[in-house]
Amino acid sequence: MKRILLPLIFILFSTSLFSQGSKQVGISGSIQGSQFGVYVPIWLGEKFVIAPALDIAFAEKIGTDFGFSIGPRYYFQKAKVSPYAGLRIGALINKPSSDNTTDTETKVDLLGGLAFGGEYFLSDNFSFGVELQGNFTKSDENSYRFGNPDGLNFNTGTVILATLYF
Repeated sequence: MKRILLPLIFILFSTSLFSQGSKQVGISGSIQGSQFGVYVPIWLGEKFVIAPALDIAFAEKIGTDFGFSIGPRYYFQKAKVSPYAGLRIGALINKPSSDNTTDTETKVDLLGGLAFGGEYFLSDNFSFGVELQGNFTKSDENSYRFGNPDGLNFNTGTVILATLYF
């Protein structure tokens, strides 16, 4: 399962990026707690966006966390203030550092959830946004990310975004 998940996520990312044609594409910087990430919102119509995302967090001598996800969004209106609802599906991958002698196994937690948010467009090419999330995660049997190895967890989160559209 783990060997299939990562290539599947990469295929979804590349399919989204190359199928955009003449539609508007952006790049977003996101902040969620102490984690930073990049979204690539791709407008597929007047009110529909697909937004692949990548999050990376590194702790020296502990390891690296990668987050890959894809999130379709439906905008209720396209105006200066544009509220939306969306989904998020992805994986959270922890790769321990080679210096970490007590924990050497890569762990993959699966994620699925709902998102509600909005963007405030300063112009056609720049916006700020806020997104509220409710996520279910299925933890890896050796993952202590949510303190519940091999368990199902529910978490909430808030993401702040700044987006530049091309």
